[in-house]
Amino acid sequence: MKLSFPPILLSAMLAAVSGCRSETHSVTTQASTQTAAGAWYEPEIRTFEASDKLSPPRHGQVLFIGSSSIRKWSTLTADMQPLPVLNRGFGGSKTADALAVFDRIVRPYEPAVIVYYCGDNDLGKDNTNSQAAAEGFLAFHRRAAAIWPDIRVFYIAIKPSIARWSNWSAMKRANNIVRRYCESTRGLTYIDVVPPMLGADGSPDPSLFREDGLHMTEKGYAIWTDLIRSKLLEAWSARKQ
Repeated sequence: MKLSFPPILLSAMLAAVSGCRSETHSVTTQASTQTAAGAWYEPEIRTFEASDKLSPPRHGQVLFIGSSSIRKWSTLTADMQPLPVLNRGFGGSKTADALAVFDRIVRPYEPAVIVYYCGDNDLGKDNTNSQAAAEGFLAFHRRAAAIWPDIRVFYIAIKPSIARWSNWSAMKRANNIVRRYCESTRGLTYIDVVPPMLGADGSPDPSLFREDGLHMTEKGYAIWTDLIRSKLLEAWSARKQ
């Protein structure tokens, strides 16, 4: 038997089907876009995972994680001696990215101490959402503390750089939010790298940066080493065996 529908009802049914298809396409496209947008760091993370598979890092080390200021710290192992350190910085990362790969390049190592530098790329040259940048770290810390209640976490303040000096006020606000959180939270230490990276005129010292005005020279890393190593040695000595 052939069914017959009034023209008005038939039009409504066709519109509904078309709308469902459009909505499905929209959701699929959105999901694909999100996947593509989040996949940029895959080569670096997979390289870490491949290296870990061939030579698994021992548990209980000092894990450095964050953006290119960590990734480009080529002298990190020597600078932090005799501490056992593991560098898992990946260039261009934002706080959401560090959280997204937590189960892949943080949790498997069961670190005794974590040193975190991220947020610089969140704000960049013109993003003024300081709260969101700070919340990215807070979420990271809470996740780590939920797994390892006695974990020590060190937050390296977002550095003042020549390339992003125009947005320093937003970065400074993010640092202040995290500083207050660290001061009121057990196991957290805020490392203020800002004052020694500024020149006599109150702006970033050019000698601490490469030609791009963003990434640091050996002199810049020497300042970080002086500020960080002593605090890590103290935390390492006090950790529970």
